[in-house]
Amino acid sequence: MLTRCPACATHFRITPAQLKARSGSVRCGECQHVFNALDSLIEEPLAVVAPPRPESPPQSVPAFLSGTEMAATTSSAARMDEVAAPPAPTSEPPPEAPDELAALQPEAQEAPGPEPAEAAEPGTVAEVEATDGSWNETFPEPPPPPHRWPWLIGSVLALTAMGLQAAVAFRVELAVLWPAAKPALVALCNMADCEVGLPAKVGLVGIEASDLHPDNEHQGRLALTATLKNRAPFVQQFPHLELTLTDTADQAIARKVLVPADYLPPTASITNGMQPGADIAVAVSIDSGEMAASGYRLYLFYP
Repeated sequence: MLTRCPACATHFRITPAQLKARSGSVRCGECQHVFNALDSLIEEPLAVVAPPRPESPPQSVPAFLSGTEMAATTSSAARMDEVAAPPAPTSEPPPEAPDELAALQPEAQEAPGPEPAEAAEPGTVAEVEATDGSWNETFPEPPPPPHRWPWLIGSVLALTAMGLQAAVAFRVELAVLWPAAKPALVALCNMADCEVGLPAKVGLVGIEASDLHPDNEHQGRLALTATLKNRAPFVQQFPHLELTLTDTADQAIARKVLVPADYLPPTASITNGMQPGADIAVAVSIDSGEMAASGYRLYLFYP
């Protein structure tokens, strides 16, 4: 009879005497596992009978061969009947066995075990998934890129508007720095309801000298004389003058504003402005009436 170890699947030949000795409990000679041989009996494969051979004269078997076979048989029986060492500890304690168990030794030629399952070739699953037509999962399409041309057009329009505003605000300075751009600035001012005038830098215009005295030709009038100078390297507007009469305590008793038409001679061109570095003579007769003025103050400004 043949039995198989459930732990290592090694086949053993067992005799009825060995089964009766411990109620079928035996120990595997390979892995030292204790199991019931009756529960693991397997059918012994049928022996293949060779076809009969033609008779031949008997030959004597050497005596030393018979002795070797006998010794091997005796040794095999001795191994089957020897008591194995206690089993190694496992995760689950083995069932209590009798004091002596038959230790089985594997057959010289083991029965063929179950054939291993064929290993799947690498890439088989990936290929099936990649070529399977029943793949139903869908991925959302990426959103379309945003349209940037409206922002670009808006930015260009905003920059253009800011540039036009700056050109209107600094039209006078631009006309001085780039005289060739003055016609374009004039056209822009026609649309924006403005005009391109001359610069008015009061800090670059000064009063070189001034005097106020009674007018000898006209009783009760005062004669104001002064010299204005344009210190700028460009043409400027004519300034306005402010004359203040004061008393003995330097308190203002009268104030008069003189526009360029009041102090310039009739032949002077006001629109042409003050030329760079030019000196402008001022001569004005002022009616003081009955005011007794003892002093004056003269300022210039741009309205």
